[in-house]
Amino acid sequence: TGTPDSPGIMVLILEDLFRAISEKRGEKEFAIKMSYVEIYNEVIYDLLIPNNKEQYLDLREDPVNGTCIAGVSEIVVKEPKEVMSLLTVGNKRRTTEATMANAESSRSHAICQIMLIVKDRVKNTEEEQLRGKLSLIDLAGSERGTVTENRGIRLREGAKINTSLLALANCINALGDKTKKGFFVPFRDSKLTRMLK
Repeated sequence: TGTPDSPGIMVLILEDLFRAISEKRGEKEFAIKMSYVEIYNEVIYDLLIPNNKEQYLDLREDPVNGTCIAGVSEIVVKEPKEVMSLLTVGNKRRTTEATMANAESSRSHAICQIMLIVKDRVKNTEEEQLRGKLSLIDLAGSERGTVTENRGIRLREGAKINTSLLALANCINALGDKTKKGFFVPFRDSKLTRMLK
């Protein structure tokens, strides 16, 4: 996310999105919603609500919208500053701990999802809506137990992080290999890959 003085890639992408929307606002109506979650030890938590560790969220398959997070907060945003503010609040709620490798280490993957709904300003008898979803991910780094010297809960967290990163790499490899057209892509091997499917 960066800082207000030096915004990161998430904020820069969203500024471009809002700029493109403002250029088309005369012809179309736009609604932008945002959610921000973390996947910690293969459990999904909402970063936009206080005391988020008290309730975990479940992934569900919806025939219209695809894979959705049941019960996640979706906040309507109108400008990039609102997004930056929400990301800052969410990052304070994210799970971090000190390890031998870093003074403050992410113990989870964070996913910011932007949902864009576009419809015509002129109302017809049939209203067509276009929907898009942009997922911006801050991955926790892979961990070597020998470098971090983690034990107990930190070691288990590191194992979960590495498992989900391996699942992501396997999906990317299966999707990117042109010789394996129609090959099985193991999206269900982790919550991260299932969300990004």
